[in-house]
Amino acid sequence: MATLAATLVAACGAPPVATPVATPAAPAAVAGDRAAECARLQAVLDTEMRDVPAAEIRSTTPMPRVEALMHRLEQSCDTSERLSDELQDPTLASEANEFRLATAYLLLTTAHVFGLAHRGEPDLAPFDRAADVATRQRELAYRSARARCIDDGSRDQSPEWGEALQTTLKERTPAISECHFQEKQRAPDRKMGKLEMKLHIAADGHVELVGPIGFSALSGASPELVSCLVRVFEPLRFPPPTGRAIVVLPFLE
Repeated sequence: MATLAATLVAACGAPPVATPVATPAAPAAVAGDRAAECARLQAVLDTEMRDVPAAEIRSTTPMPRVEALMHRLEQSCDTSERLSDELQDPTLASEANEFRLATAYLLLTTAHVFGLAHRGEPDLAPFDRAADVATRQRELAYRSARARCIDDGSRDQSPEWGEALQTTLKERTPAISECHFQEKQRAPDRKMGKLEMKLHIAADGHVELVGPIGFSALSGASPELVSCLVRVFEPLRFPPPTGRAIVVLPFLE
């Protein structure tokens, strides 16, 4: 598996303190070259997301289909890497590169699930959870890139809303601590380091998407810990924000 991982990488090139993401409103029209680059970024990433259905990256998917998805993810890595190299706007190029990194991690995870299923591993549930973590991160990278060019409805929030957010999160402190406890039970010597979870909160206050950012096979936290935190945050209801809200929750150990 280490050899496979190296090959794919080469091919692809304490409670939290909530940090609302400052979201500059995207202009209705962007003049000149940036408008063209925005259109190209959106078109490429739309295609890449459409061609790799996240729901199919599971151990129950037939092996020929998994092989096809892995091949398509390799192509996606190459495509997003070329896009990152060719875009002149540094912000858009960075977003394309973040999408490439998220795609690379999803490819590694899919290859791992594929290899274990092929060898007849009896319990693949932990690896399906890892695949879910990877697909969530790729979706977040995709949304972040699109938001650089179009108004996704997210807005900076008032201090009062931030205080209400903190109150809701504090109520979940025992559940968050339990996730950390379970992680230590699985691997007492594991150091989580820094982990950031990103929440997209809809206009009615429900969490429409939550997942990690900057997560990879080299991260100190395990996919099981991330999955546990997803289960904690996903059912939460916050006070309705202005428009939509994006919040980053940093965890440090």
